[in-house]
Amino acid sequence: MDDKGEILSFCDVDENISLQIWTKGLSPRLVIFNKKQNTRKLIRFSWLEDLDRKLSVKGKKRGESAQYSLTDLLPHVQRIISEYAVYTSFKPRLWKFVAMLDKTLHTPALVLEKNELAMLQEDKRSCLWLADVSGEIKGEGSFRPFFPISEQEKIAFLGGELPIVDNKRGVDDLLKTGITRKLAVQTPLRWHKPTRVVGAAILLAFSLCGEDGSEFTDEFWSDEVHSIKLDDKRLCKLGRKLTGYVRHFDAVKEMEMRTSPDSDKELMDANYLRKRRIEFQEGAIGNVGYSVTFFERDEDGAIALGCKPRVSTTRHKGDLIYLLPAQVYAQAIINDSFGGAADDYFTVTQLVSAKTFEIWSNTILNYISPLIGAI
Repeated sequence: MDDKGEILSFCDVDENISLQIWTKGLSPRLVIFNKKQNTRKLIRFSWLEDLDRKLSVKGKKRGESAQYSLTDLLPHVQRIISEYAVYTSFKPRLWKFVAMLDKTLHTPALVLEKNELAMLQEDKRSCLWLADVSGEIKGEGSFRPFFPISEQEKIAFLGGELPIVDNKRGVDDLLKTGITRKLAVQTPLRWHKPTRVVGAAILLAFSLCGEDGSEFTDEFWSDEVHSIKLDDKRLCKLGRKLTGYVRHFDAVKEMEMRTSPDSDKELMDANYLRKRRIEFQEGAIGNVGYSVTFFERDEDGAIALGCKPRVSTTRHKGDLIYLLPAQVYAQAIINDSFGGAADDYFTVTQLVSAKTFEIWSNTILNYISPLIGAI
C-alpha cells in the first residue's frame, strides 16, 4: 500500500481483522487489515463478487488462522461504503455518472427509410428508442419505443405520439418530451435502479458485469471522462447487458439460470426434447463461444436453453441452463423484431445478457443497497 494514500473509512470485524477503504485520489480499494500480524491486503471491490469466496487470515502463532465467508463481511462492507460516500465526492460523481448513463440509455436509433424497419441492423435493434423520420415529410416523424410497455407504463403514453418536428430527433429532444421521467415514475425499478447500480458499481471499482473496468473507473475519478457512450469498447458489453435487461425487464423475472455438468442429459431426464441448435460466437453470450441447444417440454410448454462452452471458461463450471415459459420466449422474439423477421440468435443474446445483468446487479446490491436506498 502506498503511504501517500488515505484511509477514508474503516470498521472492525472482530479481534482478528478490520476492513478499510483506501484511495489515492482515484478509484477506491478495499483493505483487509490483519490485526494479529499488522499487515494489510489491498484489493479491488470486484473481489467481493464471488459469493462462494472464503477469506483466510493468519494468526500470530504458526498454524493459527481464522476463516470468513463473504456473508460474514457483508454488514461491515455496507458500513464502510456508506461512510466512504459521505466523506468523499462520491455522491456528486455518482449523480453525474447516472445522468450520463440515463441519457445514453435513451439515445434513439435513427430510421430514415421505411424498409429499414423490416430488418433493422443489430446496433439499432439494441436501442430502446427509434427516431423514425421515414415518412413523406422530411424531418418529421415520431420517437417510437422499442421495448414492451407494461400496463402500468401505458399511463406515460396517454398523450399520444412523441412527435419529431424540424428534424429534432436526438436524445435531448426525446428527453424534452418528458416521457423518460414519466416512465421512471411508473416503474423506477426498471428505469432508475439499474443505472444507479451500474454507476455505483463502477465508481467503487466493482467489475463491469464480469469484465475488468479498472481503467475506465480510474479515468472517471480523475475527471478525464466528460461523457460516455455504451458503445465505448470498454463499456459495450455492459451496455448491451443493461439495455437487454431494461427491454426484457418482465421476461427476466420468469427466467431461471443454473449450471450443470451435462445440460443435455439433465434436460432430457426432465422430459425436455431437443429441437435445434445454434452456434454462438465468442462474446455473444459469454467470453467464449457456445453451442446452444433449444429444448421444449410438451407437458407444460417450458423452454430450455442448454449452453455448452466450446472451450473451457473460468466464468462457470460445466454448462449453463436457462429455463423460461414458452410464451415468454415467444413474446421476447416479437419484442426484439419490431414487426420484422424473428431472430433467435439476437433474442437469445438479449435474454442471456439480461439475466447475466440481473444476477450481477443483485450481487452488487448486497453491498450497496443502503447507499442506493439513500440516494
